[in-house]
Amino acid sequence: MAICELRDTSKHYGSDATLVRALDEVSLTFEPGEFTVISGPSGSGKTTLLNMVGCLDVPTEGTVLIEGHDVSRLSSRALARIRGNRIGFIFQSFNLIPVLTAVENVELALQLAGHNGNRHKKARELLAAVGLGEMTRRRPNQLSGGQQQRVAVARALVKDPALVIADEPTANLDTENGRQVLDIMRKMNAERGVTFLFSTHEKLVIDMARRVVTLRDGRVVSDVAQNAGEA
Repeated sequence: MAICELRDTSKHYGSDATLVRALDEVSLTFEPGEFTVISGPSGSGKTTLLNMVGCLDVPTEGTVLIEGHDVSRLSSRALARIRGNRIGFIFQSFNLIPVLTAVENVELALQLAGHNGNRHKKARELLAAVGLGEMTRRRPNQLSGGQQQRVAVARALVKDPALVIADEPTANLDTENGRQVLDIMRKMNAERGVTFLFSTHEKLVIDMARRVVTLRDGRVVSDVAQNAGEA
């Protein structure tokens, strides 16, 4: 079963003379284990598409299926459960809670998703997996930008999601830190089978992707499989 499928999906804002077609009859399928970039200029519809896939919005027309479930037919509570348990989010600005330590930031994702068991142990294990095993008690202001983004990666993965949505995840990082974070995500993709869907302008991310979907004016203008380079 596909992780996500968009069928003739459109998202419109405004009406008549002020109508904006943020997405315009987009049809795409994302399979388990993909490492895919959504690219395109500003205003092309990348964020709108991610909002659809992330169950943060519903289409004006057409259908969005998440693991076979039509998001337009789900209640707000059901959509929240999907976001909380099946989808992880990684943001450009990290979005860590400054008063919490690294391990507490990761634990919080489990708590909000209602996960039982030893949340502290699982959070520590994920931080170790992203190379921060010795920094679990540091707060965000005691970590570099690259380290903060690693915490964000651990937070997204700690729920064992089927899909991780990464919105410009390297935009606030220098090239070396961006490469290290991408290497971690690619390793998690290979070892855990997690589907990664990126929105980016960055060549480094595009070169590492195995599929690049390009949008322009809300439409898909290119959908290309590629061999991920060792950029």
